[in-house]
Amino acid sequence: MIIDNARTHLPFMRWLRSNGVTLKEIPPYSPDLNPIEHIWSLMKDKLNKYYTELYVLKGPKDEIRKAVEEVVTFCWELLNPKVFDSLAESMVHRIEAIIEADGWYTKY
Repeated sequence: MIIDNARTHLPFMRWLRSNGVTLKEIPPYSPDLNPIEHIWSLMKDKLNKYYTELYVLKGPKDEIRKAVEEVVTFCWELLNPKVFDSLAESMVHRIEAIIEADGWYTKY
């Protein structure tokens, strides 16, 4: 399990440690160890390609929220499912590379 150092994760991290789970800490911003960062990047590319004016939407909050949900759903559906498989399959290699790299340490 990969957990970054966000403060919101601290209680969960304490609970894991108290239950005998050893955690490997990662730098605060580690896109290579956080596959969702790759997905967000792809989503941003699609949003910029298909909805360049999205940021200037005006109108009632509910209408804007609905429009954004529709746009995000559309862009999500454009993502190739193979991207998710590739990211999942590459995680073991990514983690092994980080463990072997200098500066990787365990905190208890």
